[in-house]
Amino acid sequence: MKRALLIVAALVVLYLGAYAAYRARHEEVWAEDGRPYVIFGSRAVWYAFRPLTRLDAAASGMGSHLGPHRDSPRALLDKAIAAAGGAVRLGAFRAYEWRGRAMTTVDGRSLDLSGLWRLQPPDSAIVTTTVAGQPPATARTLIISGTHGWTRQGEEGRRAAITPLAPEQVTHERDQFYLYHVMRLVPLQGSGYRLSPLASDSLGRRRVRVSHPRRPDVDLSFDAAGNLAGLADSVMDPVSHARVRQEVRLAGWLDIAGVRWPQRIIITWDGKPYFNLEILELHQLPQLVDPLLRGRAR
Repeated sequence: MKRALLIVAALVVLYLGAYAAYRARHEEVWAEDGRPYVIFGSRAVWYAFRPLTRLDAAASGMGSHLGPHRDSPRALLDKAIAAAGGAVRLGAFRAYEWRGRAMTTVDGRSLDLSGLWRLQPPDSAIVTTTVAGQPPATARTLIISGTHGWTRQGEEGRRAAITPLAPEQVTHERDQFYLYHVMRLVPLQGSGYRLSPLASDSLGRRRVRVSHPRRPDVDLSFDAAGNLAGLADSVMDPVSHARVRQEVRLAGWLDIAGVRWPQRIIITWDGKPYFNLEILELHQLPQLVDPLLRGRAR
């Protein structure tokens, strides 16, 4: 009997020692709640030590988790904001302008454009573009101001007629410029936004869905370093009126006033090329103020 008790006692000591050794090698503090956890990489080991993890939790507050923790959508957002320059800098980056060139594909026809984008997302934008090889007098300006929109034909500095956009075109353009608002990331910390986890994409990148009661849902993907790597949503083609799957890939980076901003914005519709933009110069603005936003020609 005594021998049996000694064997049982030895086994208990070995069991406790094995758990203590495993605990020491696999403990980590989860940034989400600041608590320490024993991370189990095997389901068999998880169940083998389950009685001790319960006692450990009651006695010391040590948690346990099967497999590595996955950051919550909010933690992913906070990490992306830090990677892009921080909440203070991004918060000040409300209005900006860039000169760039873009290739856009409409009805199977590709146009090579250059121009000036002036934006204060989500609802103020003045974009003037010219087709490559065409004179400045052929420039087209797209204006979005709140729920209204216009176009102006002709180069800047010359008075030209302002033509209202059709309602479906205004809706489409507002949804497109909303993406730049989402790319600033800090607005998504507001109470009006809901973040939901999604399955990782085919590249293993973590994804989050951004929802707002007055805006379309947008899916964000983040690379391993926490940078915003892409966006995706569903949009209405204003020409065919069909819904298309829009995917936005971000590439290259510019630094402006400490803010990390993509240099290339590549958009596909249902997997086909739609818009490929390269930003050549980027400048921050205090705000976007222009008579064009009131539907008045200059």
